[in-house]
Amino acid sequence: MKNFNAAHKYLFLLLALILICGCNAIQDVILTEPPSEMDTTPLRVTMIYPSDCVGSAAYCDAFHIGVKTAEGALGITLTEVNGMENDPIATEMLIRDAAQNSDLVLTAGYQMGDVLARVAPEFPEVKFAIFDVVLDIPNVASVNYKSNEGSFLVGAIAALKSESNKIGYIGGADVPLLQEFEAGYVAGIHTVNPNAEVTVEYISKDAAGFGQPERAKELALAQYANGIDVIYAAAGGSGQGVLEAAQEQQQFIIWVDANGNHLAPGLVLTSMTKEIPASVQRIIRETAEDNFMAGVRYFGLEDGEVSYAVDEHNRSLLSDDMIETVESLRAKIITGEIVVPNTVSLPRE
Repeated sequence: MKNFNAAHKYLFLLLALILICGCNAIQDVILTEPPSEMDTTPLRVTMIYPSDCVGSAAYCDAFHIGVKTAEGALGITLTEVNGMENDPIATEMLIRDAAQNSDLVLTAGYQMGDVLARVAPEFPEVKFAIFDVVLDIPNVASVNYKSNEGSFLVGAIAALKSESNKIGYIGGADVPLLQEFEAGYVAGIHTVNPNAEVTVEYISKDAAGFGQPERAKELALAQYANGIDVIYAAAGGSGQGVLEAAQEQQQFIIWVDANGNHLAPGLVLTSMTKEIPASVQRIIRETAEDNFMAGVRYFGLEDGEVSYAVDEHNRSLLSDDMIETVESLRAKIITGEIVVPNTVSLPRE
């Protein structure tokens, strides 16, 4: 009925023009029917992961959830591509190809920053978004999380839970991004327990450390053998190795980036969460609505974009007093009474 009425509307308009302008003039009038919703071209979105990491790392899985949710909700045309984090030339080619076939290109991880910084200026009409990298480029949205703040809170939880007074940290790559996690975590531990002994180890100096679960397991087993009873694993896909060590030794692990409490109920003490899926959907929706916002953004505790996870899988591990203490620390960070460090002093002691 809607199409029938629309057709009659334009027929009546045509007849009116004939009466007013005459038959000879009507040939100069072009009537164009307004585009329907079916005529609208879907937003073309490409998500480039730092590696073949979906399904093996909470970090990449969070982005996958975000883009797939946006695909269903917004009707975008989605392409997902695995980058090659150890081959910047090949990764640059992937980003360049995506830019030629997309309206919006998303990527994530510090290892993608330099590559995107070279490619994005060459495609000023294409919109880009990168997560966990600071890039100030006119057509790039740079989304960053105050991971140090979330890590501070899980560090406090580790200190409150540890019985041995020995606490561990295993990072994937010894780079500034992961050092932010370390800095907040150690500060949270020492705020609660200044005498706690903290062991910090990294799997690698570069991104290769995110894909070495066997090496991560070796480090974790050694830490547990030395009396450490809580390990924070900020190691991407290598975190699976730390999880296996925790299960074998029946010791605590703290997960990262997404809620992993369900991975080993009773052993995952908590998870430092970042609202990555919501951020991804926000960027895609803004772009689809022609409200893309380039520039650097930071999200932290105050925005609710980083936190720690409490659910049915770990609630019994955290006493009411522990949660009350951590929530008090959260409030002090938000008001500025506590300023969480985001860098570490090198060399480490």
